[in-house]
Amino acid sequence: MKPTPTRRLWVFVALITFAATGATVAVWGRARMEPRRFDVVVEGKLYRSGLVRPAHLEHLQHQYGIRRIISLLNPATPESRAEEQAARRLGFEWHNIPLRGNGASTPEERCRILTLLRDPDAGPTLVHCAAGTNRTGLAIGLYRLHVQGWTLEAVMAEMRRFDFENAPHHQNLRDALAAEAAAAAANRELPTTRVATPP
Repeated sequence: MKPTPTRRLWVFVALITFAATGATVAVWGRARMEPRRFDVVVEGKLYRSGLVRPAHLEHLQHQYGIRRIISLLNPATPESRAEEQAARRLGFEWHNIPLRGNGASTPEERCRILTLLRDPDAGPTLVHCAAGTNRTGLAIGLYRLHVQGWTLEAVMAEMRRFDFENAPHHQNLRDALAAEAAAAAANRELPTTRVATPP
Protein backbone atom coordinates (compact mmCIF):
# COMPACT_ATOMS: atom_id res chain seq x y z
CA MET A 1 0.00 0.00 0.00
CA LYS A 2 1.51 3.31 -1.10
CA PRO A 3 1.75 5.89 1.70
CA THR A 4 -0.46 8.92 1.17
CA PRO A 5 0.88 12.50 1.52
CA THR A 6 -1.02 12.82 4.82
CA ARG A 7 0.54 9.61 6.14
CA ARG A 8 4.02 10.79 5.12
CA LEU A 9 3.40 14.10 6.89
CA TRP A 10 2.38 12.32 10.11
CA VAL A 11 5.50 10.12 9.96
CA PHE A 12 7.68 13.21 9.44
CA VAL A 13 6.02 15.03 12.38
CA ALA A 14 6.44 11.94 14.57
CA LEU A 15 10.16 11.70 13.73
CA ILE A 16 10.73 15.40 14.46
CA THR A 17 8.85 15.12 17.76
CA PHE A 18 10.86 12.05 18.73
CA ALA A 19 14.16 13.79 17.92
CA ALA A 20 13.17 16.94 19.84
CA THR A 21 12.08 14.88 22.85
CA GLY A 22 15.38 13.00 22.83
CA ALA A 23 17.37 16.24 22.70
CA THR A 24 15.31 17.69 25.55
CA VAL A 25 15.86 14.59 27.69
CA ALA A 26 19.61 14.70 26.97
CA VAL A 27 19.88 18.38 27.94
CA TRP A 28 17.73 17.85 31.04
CA GLY A 29 19.82 14.83 32.04
CA ARG A 30 23.05 16.80 31.66
CA ALA A 31 21.57 19.65 33.70
CA ARG A 32 20.76 17.21 36.50
CA MET A 33 24.32 15.83 36.52
CA GLU A 34 26.09 19.19 36.39
CA PRO A 35 25.82 22.08 38.84
CA ARG A 36 24.03 25.28 37.95
CA ARG A 37 26.06 27.63 35.72
CA PHE A 38 28.71 24.98 35.15
CA ASP A 39 31.24 26.11 32.56
CA VAL A 40 34.76 25.45 31.32
CA VAL A 41 37.32 28.16 32.12
CA VAL A 42 40.36 26.31 30.77
CA GLU A 43 39.73 22.88 29.26
CA GLY A 44 41.26 20.13 31.40
CA LYS A 45 42.41 22.60 34.04
CA LEU A 46 39.80 24.95 35.50
CA TYR A 47 35.99 24.92 35.74
CA ARG A 48 33.35 27.02 37.50
CA SER A 49 29.81 26.54 38.79
CA GLY A 50 27.18 27.19 41.38
CA LEU A 51 26.32 24.89 44.28
CA VAL A 52 27.80 21.40 44.00
CA ARG A 53 25.70 18.57 45.39
CA PRO A 54 27.16 15.14 46.21
CA ALA A 55 25.28 13.68 43.21
CA HIS A 56 27.24 15.98 40.86
CA LEU A 57 30.69 14.91 41.99
CA GLU A 58 31.02 11.50 40.37
CA HIS A 59 29.86 12.90 37.01
CA LEU A 60 32.32 15.80 37.23
CA GLN A 61 35.12 13.40 38.07
CA HIS A 62 34.41 11.02 35.19
CA GLN A 63 33.32 13.54 32.57
CA TYR A 64 35.92 16.26 33.13
CA GLY A 65 38.63 14.63 35.24
CA ILE A 66 38.07 17.16 38.03
CA ARG A 67 40.10 16.17 41.10
CA ARG A 68 40.05 19.32 43.21
CA ILE A 69 37.22 21.49 44.54
CA ILE A 70 37.55 25.06 45.84
CA SER A 71 34.36 25.96 47.68
CA LEU A 72 33.70 29.61 48.49
CA LEU A 73 30.76 28.79 50.77
CA ASN A 74 30.30 28.66 54.54
CA PRO A 75 31.77 25.26 55.53
CA ALA A 76 29.35 24.87 58.46
CA THR A 77 26.18 24.56 56.37
CA PRO A 78 24.66 21.09 55.82
CA GLU A 79 25.20 21.46 52.06
CA SER A 80 28.92 22.20 52.50
CA ARG A 81 29.42 19.36 54.98
CA ALA A 82 27.68 16.90 52.65
CA GLU A 83 29.76 18.10 49.71
CA GLU A 84 33.04 17.83 51.61
CA GLN A 85 32.26 14.33 52.88
CA ALA A 86 31.28 13.11 49.41
CA ALA A 87 34.29 14.80 47.80
CA ARG A 88 36.77 13.23 50.21
CA ARG A 89 35.09 9.82 49.85
CA LEU A 90 35.59 10.02 46.07
CA GLY A 91 39.21 11.12 46.42
CA PHE A 92 38.81 14.82 45.60
CA GLU A 93 41.11 17.39 47.15
CA TRP A 94 38.68 19.81 48.87
CA HIS A 95 39.51 23.41 49.85
CA ASN A 96 37.29 26.00 51.46
CA ILE A 97 37.69 29.79 51.43
CA PRO A 98 34.36 31.18 52.64
CA LEU A 99 33.38 34.56 51.15
CA ARG A 100 30.31 36.74 51.59
CA GLY A 101 27.45 36.21 49.15
CA ASN A 102 27.93 39.59 47.47
CA GLY A 103 31.50 38.66 46.55
CA ALA A 104 33.16 40.87 49.15
CA SER A 105 36.66 39.71 50.05
CA THR A 106 39.86 40.68 51.81
CA PRO A 107 43.32 40.83 50.20
CA GLU A 108 44.27 37.77 52.26
CA GLU A 109 41.32 35.76 50.95
CA ARG A 110 42.11 36.74 47.38
CA CYS A 111 45.74 35.77 47.89
CA ARG A 112 44.68 32.31 49.15
CA ILE A 113 42.39 31.82 46.15
CA LEU A 114 45.06 32.92 43.68
CA THR A 115 47.69 30.69 45.31
CA LEU A 116 45.43 27.67 44.83
CA LEU A 117 44.59 28.62 41.25
CA ARG A 118 48.26 29.14 40.35
CA ASP A 119 49.43 25.83 41.82
CA PRO A 120 51.18 24.06 38.91
CA ASP A 121 50.84 20.66 40.57
CA ALA A 122 47.08 20.87 41.07
CA GLY A 123 44.80 18.61 39.10
CA PRO A 124 41.74 19.84 37.19
CA THR A 125 39.89 22.17 39.56
CA LEU A 126 36.30 23.31 40.03
CA VAL A 127 35.67 26.66 41.77
CA HIS A 128 32.14 27.22 43.03
CA CYS A 129 29.83 29.20 45.27
CA ALA A 130 26.04 29.00 45.62
CA ALA A 131 24.90 30.70 42.41
CA GLY A 132 28.15 30.64 40.42
CA THR A 133 27.97 34.41 39.95
CA ASN A 134 29.54 36.78 42.51
CA ARG A 135 32.07 34.79 44.54
CA THR A 136 32.93 32.45 41.69
CA GLY A 137 33.13 35.44 39.35
CA LEU A 138 35.66 37.06 41.67
CA ALA A 139 37.81 33.90 41.84
CA ILE A 140 37.78 33.34 38.09
CA GLY A 141 38.41 37.07 37.58
CA LEU A 142 41.59 36.74 39.66
CA TYR A 143 42.75 33.92 37.42
CA ARG A 144 41.88 35.82 34.25
CA LEU A 145 43.74 38.95 35.43
CA HIS A 146 46.86 37.45 36.99
CA VAL A 147 47.39 34.27 34.98
CA GLN A 148 45.84 34.96 31.59
CA GLY A 149 46.46 38.71 31.37
CA TRP A 150 42.84 39.73 30.76
CA THR A 151 41.74 43.34 31.12
CA LEU A 152 39.35 44.42 33.85
CA GLU A 153 36.75 45.22 31.17
CA ALA A 154 36.93 41.67 29.80
CA VAL A 155 36.58 40.22 33.30
CA MET A 156 33.51 42.36 34.03
CA ALA A 157 31.95 41.38 30.70
CA GLU A 158 32.39 37.70 31.56
CA MET A 159 30.85 38.27 34.98
CA ARG A 160 27.79 39.84 33.37
CA ARG A 161 27.52 36.78 31.11
CA PHE A 162 27.12 34.74 34.30
CA ASP A 163 24.30 37.04 35.54
CA PHE A 164 26.33 39.46 37.68
CA GLU A 165 23.91 42.26 38.58
CA ASN A 166 26.59 44.91 39.24
CA ALA A 167 24.46 46.41 42.02
CA PRO A 168 25.57 49.01 44.62
CA HIS A 169 26.19 46.29 47.24
CA HIS A 170 28.85 44.79 44.93
CA GLN A 171 31.18 47.77 45.37
CA ASN A 172 33.71 45.74 47.38
CA LEU A 173 33.87 43.19 44.57
CA ARG A 174 34.34 45.86 41.89
CA ASP A 175 37.02 47.63 43.94
CA ALA A 176 38.82 44.33 44.58
CA LEU A 177 38.92 43.42 40.90
CA ALA A 178 40.10 46.92 39.97
CA ALA A 179 42.92 46.69 42.52
CA GLU A 180 43.88 43.21 41.29
CA ALA A 181 43.84 44.41 37.67
CA ALA A 182 46.21 47.25 38.57
CA ALA A 183 48.50 44.87 40.46
CA ALA A 184 48.52 42.37 37.59
CA ALA A 185 49.32 45.12 35.07
CA ALA A 186 52.13 46.45 37.29
CA ASN A 187 53.63 42.95 37.61
CA ARG A 188 53.62 42.54 33.84
CA GLU A 189 55.47 45.84 33.43
CA LEU A 190 58.27 44.99 35.89
CA PRO A 191 61.61 44.79 34.07
CA THR A 192 63.18 41.35 34.06
CA THR A 193 66.52 41.16 35.87
CA ARG A 194 69.30 39.53 33.89
CA VAL A 195 71.84 37.49 35.75
CA ALA A 196 75.29 37.83 34.27
CA THR A 197 76.82 34.53 33.28
CA PRO A 198 80.36 34.00 34.46
CA PRO A 199 83.04 34.05 31.73
